[in-house]
Amino acid sequence: MNKRLGGLLLVFTLLVVMHSAATPLFEAPDEVWHDAYVRWLAEGRGLPPLEGTDPSGANQEVAQPPLYYTVAALLRAPFAADVTPLFWNNPGFGYQGALTGNDNKNMLIHTARERWPWHGAALAMHVTRCTSLLFGLLTVLGAWALGRETFGDERGAWLTAAVVAFQPQFVFISGVISNDSAASALATWTLWSAVVLQRRGVTVRRVAVSGLLASLAMLCKTSNLALGPLLALALVWLMWRERLPLRAALGYLLLFGAITAVVGGWWYGRNFLLSGDPLGLTAHTHTLWGRPHPVSLWDLRPELPLLFRSFWAAYGWGHVMWPWAVYGILGAGNLAALWLSLRRADKDFPWWLALAWCGVIFAALLHWMQEVEAPHGRLLFPSLGAWALLTASGLRGKPRVARGILLFQAVIAALAPGVKLLPTFAPPRLMSPQEAARRVAPVDVRYADAARLIGTRVRPGRLRPGDSLAVTACWEGLRPMTQDATVFVHLIGPHNDRVAERTTYPGLGRFPTSLWPVGRAFCDVYRMRLYDWAAPGTRYWLEVGLFDAQSGERWPARHTDGSSADPPIVGQVVVPPDGTIPPLSASLTDTGLALTAESPLWAALRGYVLPSSAAAGATITVTLVWESLAPVAGDYTVFVHLWTPGAASPWAQDDRAPRDGWYPTSVWRRGDWVVDAHPLTLPRDLPPGRYPLWAGMYGADGTRLVARDAQSRLDFDLLPLGTLWVK
Repeated sequence: MNKRLGGLLLVFTLLVVMHSAATPLFEAPDEVWHDAYVRWLAEGRGLPPLEGTDPSGANQEVAQPPLYYTVAALLRAPFAADVTPLFWNNPGFGYQGALTGNDNKNMLIHTARERWPWHGAALAMHVTRCTSLLFGLLTVLGAWALGRETFGDERGAWLTAAVVAFQPQFVFISGVISNDSAASALATWTLWSAVVLQRRGVTVRRVAVSGLLASLAMLCKTSNLALGPLLALALVWLMWRERLPLRAALGYLLLFGAITAVVGGWWYGRNFLLSGDPLGLTAHTHTLWGRPHPVSLWDLRPELPLLFRSFWAAYGWGHVMWPWAVYGILGAGNLAALWLSLRRADKDFPWWLALAWCGVIFAALLHWMQEVEAPHGRLLFPSLGAWALLTASGLRGKPRVARGILLFQAVIAALAPGVKLLPTFAPPRLMSPQEAARRVAPVDVRYADAARLIGTRVRPGRLRPGDSLAVTACWEGLRPMTQDATVFVHLIGPHNDRVAERTTYPGLGRFPTSLWPVGRAFCDVYRMRLYDWAAPGTRYWLEVGLFDAQSGERWPARHTDGSSADPPIVGQVVVPPDGTIPPLSASLTDTGLALTAESPLWAALRGYVLPSSAAAGATITVTLVWESLAPVAGDYTVFVHLWTPGAASPWAQDDRAPRDGWYPTSVWRRGDWVVDAHPLTLPRDLPPGRYPLWAGMYGADGTRLVARDAQSRLDFDLLPLGTLWVK
């Protein structure tokens, strides 16, 4: 074997093994159903039934052609094992909120059963995954052969093979149980056979080989069914070009058609006889992701970015991705190669064949996406060898560009296991409680005397409606637990409204409480979005706890001194005022409050709203508009008094923290405009007349803050609000 090709195959194998080892079992697209298909065959039960209730558990994959699964079953049979113990479902799987990062991307909870050295079900699964590696190697070899036949030299062959070997998503798919690598392998070899026919001439043996390879490709994936008509058309063109006699040409076509009909067509005939659906499409369209009605191509626009990204690199179930910049570089480099390829003047039969096959597969996928929500780039892999040929055609003669593109793809493929896969699925890092405590503000709340919340941290502490926030919570196990509790994180406001909330298993879905070691700690970061209807000018309380998801009952929470911590308030988030000011009865400029007679104003009263008159016994609302000039540490009480100087006590009053306690002075920041309403109930026996209204603040000891205007300190430290006419 060519040394360069051997080295490429070795590197590809190492990359695939790294990806496979870093990908937990069943955490790949449809792997749970692909494996069910394989197990059904390995147990000697024949093909999964298409009609009626599916006993195999293969779900929609029962409609997939059987070649890949048959090969996998042959590998799997000696390692039969019960996979049921591996199925520990993560109830938070599929959480796709904004900025979630490595958050509940795992479908299952993964334990020591899957760790190296593998045994039992884990060993059986990894052996089965080797099927995809074998077909992946066949794809790389097929690309090399296709490039060698097309370009006629080793450099072009290696370049074509390298484009396949370093395609990050193909490396990932070749390390899990999936028929996509098989579909790519047989389609690539089928294209090679067509190029051989064009380069070396049409013979019985070559036509038979081409028909056999096309048939095997059809038995890998339904989309490869289009290879039959495409190669038949190519064969007709080649025979016309060679001016073959009509009788000979018809013989070759009949030979090709007979082989594809017998070797590959039996599967589709079986499907038609059993269900009336030769392609088995209803098995897919009658799923949760089947569309109720076909959509237009225009409607597919929002799904195209995901299709693009998942063609290059989308790990796990397709929701573990790189930053957009990575895809930008991958796309730009390969589009540049395609543009160079399109500009070549020496485009010949292999080039047009590859372009046609890429177009057929892309068009077929778009049509399929109209029926099913399937923006999965791996479904384009039957055309991967053709794509590699087009790319290599553009990169020939551009060695620096070729090296740059291939090196970048190889680096992405090499980094993915350690940078993307392992962090996404690994449980949180354990640490000492003391180390965890240094990361957060202490709260020390204990739940059912089994779990301890060491502390929390909220970032940012001030935000607007619609913004995202991150809550860091550090936990410690106090005793072994058998029950798996769910974490709840709430932001609580007036009337117990929740303006942001999350529920998840600890470890962001990866570390249930029954796995917690005693005396060890870990930290989670829960990301949430503040609802758009959250009220500005409000301090919301952060509530974090544990509950039983089945019964809905919370685990009792207590402080270290034994007192109840119900609700478990462990932090706060401030939504500052939005600057909306009501029409004022009076505007003020230099009136405000200071902490001492010598200190500057820290809060200015910019105006107020009050009725001009009211009847005795009525309840009125006096609204104050404050501007915060500087932050203060304390919480002060605002008072509004209806009082005549000289009277022993106010006729009516309202004393409360700003905004009924939901926006206390300790959270005010410079530039905040706080609209603060105070209800005032007038005595029923209040004599008619004009009564002055006053406002101010006082601290916890009852001492009023200094009130002053531009000239001097005001009497009694009262801010005048005008008068109210009592009828």
